[in-house]
Amino acid sequence: MAQIECGRGHLYDPDKYPTCPYCKTNQQITVAAAGRTAPVRTTAVNPTAPVPVTAPQPTAPLSRTPVTAPQKTQPPKGYTPVTEDSRTQPPRGYAPTPVTAPSKTMPPRGYAPQPAPEPTAPPRGLGVSVAQAGKTVAMMQQEMGFDPVVGWLVCVEGPSRGKSYTVRGGINAIGRSERMDITVTGDMTISAENHARISYSDRNNRFNLIPGEGRNIVYLNGEELFSPMPLKAYDLIDFGQTKLLFVPLCGERFRWEDKEGDRHGSAT
Repeated sequence: MAQIECGRGHLYDPDKYPTCPYCKTNQQITVAAAGRTAPVRTTAVNPTAPVPVTAPQPTAPLSRTPVTAPQKTQPPKGYTPVTEDSRTQPPRGYAPTPVTAPSKTMPPRGYAPQPAPEPTAPPRGLGVSVAQAGKTVAMMQQEMGFDPVVGWLVCVEGPSRGKSYTVRGGINAIGRSERMDITVTGDMTISAENHARISYSDRNNRFNLIPGEGRNIVYLNGEELFSPMPLKAYDLIDFGQTKLLFVPLCGERFRWEDKEGDRHGSAT
């Protein structure tokens, strides 16, 4: 007997099967007339309706917990995060020892440091060696055994007005420095060293005023001094804000005698 087609396109023998055996077993067959593979359905389907094509569904996870981004491990209770600004706290009662420069070894108890001995200045009138004085010894000092006074300078105008300065044999340097033979303080217009010099020659029994290396000009009785000039009694030396009056001791009426008493004259 010829085969018949069911409503779903299956061909079967109606003598052997009262209904389509393919529909009962959910099988699919190739329908040559349709030219395509029909899907297996358990329910009646309109053969003319188009088969919807849907996007593939993702595989469901095994567990019911949704898959999310990785979660960070939670720290235990009481945990304090360590940051860059936090510092380790020292234990209670701890006192840090300050870092200081290397300390010197402490002397034993009862030890008293001895001060460095100060150089003893020789009394005026006594001869000193070249090493002690730090300068060349004058001829009169070498021959007489002491450094004699040969005259004075008296400040009659300026910051040191009323003060006197001793002039001795040989070269006397004038300036503000304490290393000078004649130290004039208080007047900043006077150079620290060698602003001017006064000389006394015991051989010729004569005084001279010699210009030094000062910035300001030296005046003798109001005239500029650029070369050595003889210095006489009551001559006025002017430099800066200071004026000095010269008072000689040695001269025509007095000369120092040496040890033998045959070179230097005496008072007449």
